[in-house]
Amino acid sequence: MTPKNYKDNFHAAHFQNSLNSAKEIVPKLLSYYKPKTVLDVGCGIGTWLTIFEKNKCEVFGIDGDYVETKDLIIDSSKFKPLNLNLKFNLERKFDLVISLEVAEHILKENAKNFIDSLCFHGDVILFSAAIPGQEGTMHFNEQYNEFWVDLFSQNGYKCFDFLRHEVWNNNVVSWWYRQNILIFVREGETNNPHYKLIAKDKYTFKNSYVHPKLFDYKCMKNKKLEKILNNPFEILKYYLRSKKIY
Repeated sequence: MTPKNYKDNFHAAHFQNSLNSAKEIVPKLLSYYKPKTVLDVGCGIGTWLTIFEKNKCEVFGIDGDYVETKDLIIDSSKFKPLNLNLKFNLERKFDLVISLEVAEHILKENAKNFIDSLCFHGDVILFSAAIPGQEGTMHFNEQYNEFWVDLFSQNGYKCFDFLRHEVWNNNVVSWWYRQNILIFVREGETNNPHYKLIAKDKYTFKNSYVHPKLFDYKCMKNKKLEKILNNPFEILKYYLRSKKIY
């Protein structure tokens, strides 16, 4: 199942990576907590939402207006285009809010408003964001976990870090989720019976980790750079390629 306008290799691979990751992570999450309603902030074409929907959750997604409704793999009535750099209010709350590898695309000066908006819409939040050096298209604000944990803490949320330990060695899951995914629960709700399997005896380490897959990529990239710098002809080729002359 590949969306019509995602036929080129990059987008097809990205879609498939997200879908495969969701198929692994969503059932694990649902074994701890079963939400009836799910909001995906930065949902893209709705990849993660389709897996929640298959698990009988009512879903809704928001993202920028660059997402075309014809590309959605959820019903268009379950999507709303919004500028995520601005505070948003859908005038309802959800059992679960997810925002995965989105926050790094938000300008740093808008990061607090973004987290405030997530917290406004639910007491349980599944969250991940790129760490420094992760790289990616339009990554304006790569931060270590401490940055995001602090913003959630200002809203009265506690971090629970156990999902990534369960998927760390699962090669079906994209390494960025394995590296970054965390759960936040509103402090006053951590004793709520609905959330007891999330909060009971779960890790609260919230440390920032670098996954071996990212480290290997950086090492490979460094070796390529060394090869270029040690060979004048390679430097010339690199320059010409960057200028689109070669």
